[in-house]
Amino acid sequence: MPSGRNSTKRVDAAQPSGKRKIGSGGRYDVIVVGGGPSGSTLAWKLARSGVNTLVLDGARFPREKVCGDYVEPGGLRLLKRMGCLAKLETLSPLPITHSSTYVDFEKCYTGKIPFYGIHKNLLPHAYIIPRRVLDDVMLDVATRSGATVHQETYVTGFEQNRNGVVVRALRHGKRVRYRGRMIVGADGVNSVVARAAGILADDDRHLALSQRAYADGYDNRRNSGEITLFFDRDWFPGYGWVFPMGEGRVNLGVGILKEACQRDDIALPQLFRDFFAKLKRHHPPSRKLELCGLPVGGIVKTYGGAGPNYFEKGLLVGDAGSFVDPMTGEGITPGMESSLIAARVILRVLETGNVNSQCFSTYEREYHKYFDPAMSFLAWCAAVQRNRDNWPYWRKVLMHGCDVSGKDEEFAQTLGACFGGPIKTPGILTHVWIRTVESLLNTGVGGPWGFPGGRPEGMAFSWQEMIGCMGDSWLSFLKDPVWYTSWTMDVQRKWMRVCAIIGKQMEDQRAKGLI
Repeated sequence: MPSGRNSTKRVDAAQPSGKRKIGSGGRYDVIVVGGGPSGSTLAWKLARSGVNTLVLDGARFPREKVCGDYVEPGGLRLLKRMGCLAKLETLSPLPITHSSTYVDFEKCYTGKIPFYGIHKNLLPHAYIIPRRVLDDVMLDVATRSGATVHQETYVTGFEQNRNGVVVRALRHGKRVRYRGRMIVGADGVNSVVARAAGILADDDRHLALSQRAYADGYDNRRNSGEITLFFDRDWFPGYGWVFPMGEGRVNLGVGILKEACQRDDIALPQLFRDFFAKLKRHHPPSRKLELCGLPVGGIVKTYGGAGPNYFEKGLLVGDAGSFVDPMTGEGITPGMESSLIAARVILRVLETGNVNSQCFSTYEREYHKYFDPAMSFLAWCAAVQRNRDNWPYWRKVLMHGCDVSGKDEEFAQTLGACFGGPIKTPGILTHVWIRTVESLLNTGVGGPWGFPGGRPEGMAFSWQEMIGCMGDSWLSFLKDPVWYTSWTMDVQRKWMRVCAIIGKQMEDQRAKGLI
């Protein structure tokens, strides 16, 4: 693992032979603002294609980044292609192969992650890799591929002109300017590039707040590669997590929709403290956990809130462009994928020599084609769950789904689509609706939700429970009719989007990947 000092020398070194050196008054082809996974992936791809690329980041790497640190098989595939994975594996990260799910701290599912190992081109496991490590290795690979990287360079804005862009920044306390043909915002949820371009998305319905910490003392001797997810009324819509990293250390945290925090006056630091207290009290492997430091907070912008991600002289990737899973909040892999799509578009634009918004509009079409079959369904699922008054119903649904998944591998793979698995939109809707109707009518071959021989009354849906759910919805309407009406319209709009995708018979491209 490179030290911060060595990393500094690498990223500020002269470029490999064959690249023209940029001096005062020089111009880059592409200026990428942000050196995280999205920015590094884009810089790697462009530099390898001979594009004179500059990366600007306000931090000094390696640096901390608020994240669950979860890199799923699709992300590992991309890291392997970039040449990062072998170096990361020298640190012996813990392979993640199993998961447990708790609802109100009652265990409802435990077993192998059902959609890992079913695709030949994907590894059968995930890794928990601290962003301090991951981002440093990725930025180093981008540098070695030929990109110029300036750390401790805080971008304050940019201007467009006929020849391209002029980027304003503070570097080591001095005002500097960089000239380029185009600019790409890979600078996170509060993107300076997006704000300067006038396209910063800021919709509380699609912003998730989280707080995470590292802790030691985790007892996972039996299930060393098992992550645990926690669902609870207090942080609905959202979840808590414990991700083991080996040798008793974990990444743990809780995330919740920003809209819910504002409507119900939820303070995230207190929510984290409550989660940690419950964790130590009710989750046996976590009883001896001790935090390694103060918890830190972060925010992600999910795909459902994505607006225009291109403008006259550039575009947005990663978190800046809302490329985050609406259900899990996972943004590393989709951010890298958005950068590969962006690189493809940028290379075509550079070939034509005509840099304008019309040329960049193809980026919008291409990322929608790639992401929509999966993300539109997940955005609808997330929208439906925005109503916190419906927690009793969703608690029941989740417990049913977990119980069935423990007995029905096919259903587990289908339901897993909501938690990072590949999605076949018509298939998952058909599967879920059939199960729901069987449950309501209690006429399925195996009883409610396909349980062999049925289930005890307390675990089966009934018409009374459905009436109770409708009663909760009615009370929700009376409490805030304006919000409730807006919510139902949002759910309907997203449902129509899902239906349109089904009509086009679009397949989830993410399982195949981009490279």
